[in-house]
Amino acid sequence: MAWPLLIAALWLLSAPGTSLAQQTLKLSATLTIERSDDRDKTYEQVASLLQHAKDQKLEGNVVRWLDNMGGQLQKMQDAAKVLEERKVTVVPTDFTPAKYRVKAMPKLQAKKITVKRMAAKELRKRLQSGKDINFDAPMLVTNATELFTADDWSRVRSHWAASRIMADEALEKDLRIEYWPPEKARARMVGSMLQMEEPEQVSFSRYIVVCFHGTPAKPKLPGQNTEHCEQTVDAQSMVHNNTELQELAIFPELKNMLPLQAEFRRKLLEAGADELPSIVGKNAKRWMKQQGQLSYRYFVFGPSGSGDKLHAENGLPFYDILIHGSKRWLLLKEDEMQRVAEKAREALEFDKTSAYMFFEEKLTELIEEFGLEKYQEANQQAGDLIIVPSGWYRVSLSLADSISYYETIMSEKSTLKAVVDNNVWRPAFQQFRLAYCYDAKGLEKLPGIEKGSRTYDWLKSAIGSVKQEEAISGILQVLLQCGSVLALDKSMPNLGLKDLTVCTPAVWKDCRAQLDAKLQAKGSKATLSWLPVEPPSSLDAMPALGKAASLDEL
Repeated sequence: MAWPLLIAALWLLSAPGTSLAQQTLKLSATLTIERSDDRDKTYEQVASLLQHAKDQKLEGNVVRWLDNMGGQLQKMQDAAKVLEERKVTVVPTDFTPAKYRVKAMPKLQAKKITVKRMAAKELRKRLQSGKDINFDAPMLVTNATELFTADDWSRVRSHWAASRIMADEALEKDLRIEYWPPEKARARMVGSMLQMEEPEQVSFSRYIVVCFHGTPAKPKLPGQNTEHCEQTVDAQSMVHNNTELQELAIFPELKNMLPLQAEFRRKLLEAGADELPSIVGKNAKRWMKQQGQLSYRYFVFGPSGSGDKLHAENGLPFYDILIHGSKRWLLLKEDEMQRVAEKAREALEFDKTSAYMFFEEKLTELIEEFGLEKYQEANQQAGDLIIVPSGWYRVSLSLADSISYYETIMSEKSTLKAVVDNNVWRPAFQQFRLAYCYDAKGLEKLPGIEKGSRTYDWLKSAIGSVKQEEAISGILQVLLQCGSVLALDKSMPNLGLKDLTVCTPAVWKDCRAQLDAKLQAKGSKATLSWLPVEPPSSLDAMPALGKAASLDEL
C-alpha cells in the first residue's frame, strides 16, 4: 500500500517555506470508469481502501476524500439500478428494437373487415357456459387482452420481444431457425433424381440480422426483401420450461386433446429410451424425436412484408393471438379455394406465392378475372385474437414486424376420428399402417377387410414381403397413435373412445403382441417392460421406471 507516497506528494505540492497549516489546498483526483470496467468491483475496492484508511488512522482529509469517492460511486450504482428496473418495467410496444425495425405498411390493410367480430367478454361467457370455439366461420376478437390479467399481458409482451429473446444465452446456443435464403432452391436435379435441399440453421440473433437489419444507406425495405422471412416455430423449442407459456393458456375451459396426446407420446418414448435404439436401429434418435413431437403450440414471427403462401392448417381449428405488430388476413373455405384454383392455378400459381405478392398482385386478378367471391378479410392488431375453424384456407401478411402465438385445437369426436384414420387406417387413401400389426392369418381383423376379397389378397401378398425393420417401425407408430387416443379415456369419458376409432383396446393388444413376436423372431433381447400390456386409459397407465433419458437429451 503506497500511502506514504501520497502524503509525501501532498507535502511537495505546498509552496517552499510555507507550511500546510498556513493555507488550504483543494486538490481533485479523477477516477475514470470505462464501459468495460467492473463497476461493482471498483466500488468494493474503494470501500476497502476507505476501511483501510480508517483502520490505519490516516489523515482526516484522506479519509474524507475516499469517503466522497465511495459516495459518488454509490450514487452511480443506484442510478444504474433505477435504469435497469425501468427497462424491465417498460413494456415494449414493438417486436423489434429501433435498430432492427423494418418499415410498416399500413396502406396494405384490408379496406373492409368482413370477418365476424366478438367481444372478449362475450367469448369468455360462451366458454364458461360449456360451449367451445368451433364456430362455423372465422371470428375476430378485438382487444382480447381482456382475456389476460393486466400483469400477464404485460409480461407476455415483454417476454416475447426480439430484444429479450436475443439476450437469452441458452436460446442463442440451442434454438436454430430454419432459414431459406431467397436465392436458394429447395430442390435440385442430381442426374435424373430430384434431391431436396436443406435450409440453413441459424441462431435467432443471426435471423434478426439477416431478415430485419439494414443500414442507414440501405435500409431493409418491406416486401420482396422480406417476403420469405416468416418463421413458424414450435413454442416448446423457444422456452426453458412450460411455465413460460402459462400466461398464453387463455382458454382453460377448452377440452383440447392435443396436450394429453403429446404428453403420452413423450412419456412412452422416454420410458422406452433404453430399448428403442436397439429396436428401431439406424437413425433411432431422429426417429424418436420425430415421433415424440406432437406440436400444437407455435410462435409465428417475421418482419414487415413477410408471410407464408395460402394454405390450410392440417384440418384442425386454431386460434392466433397477436403479441406485437399488425397483420392482414384473408380466409376462404375449401370449396371456394378449389373452385377458383381450377381456373387460376396455372395462370397465376396464386397458391404458391408469398403473402406479400398475393395481396400486392394476385388478389385483384383473382377477384376480377377468376371470380373469387366467397372470402373474408380482417386486420389484426396487437392484442387481437383470430379464431379459424377447420376446413378454411388462410393467408396472412405482416404489415409491421410481428410475433403471434397460435394453438391448434382438437376437441370434437369427428376431428379425432379423421386424424386417426389418416394416420392409421384409411385404405381408400392408401393408408394401410394398421396392417403391420397382423400377419397373413389375421388380416380379416382389419376394419372392412373380408377374407377372399381383392384387398385382402393384395394385403396378404404385401405383408409377406415387408422387411422386419419397416414392420417394427410401423407397429410402433400405430402404438403411439392409438395409445395417445386411448389414454384420453379417463379425463374425457364422454368421447366413448373404446369404439370411436380403429384404435380399440383389442388393436392395442394385437399390435403389442405382434411387436413382441417380431422382436423375438429378430433375436432381440428387448423386454418391452416399458410398454403397457393392457391398453392405457390415462397417462397414469405408464409404468413407473427409473430415470429415463429426456427426448431433449437424445
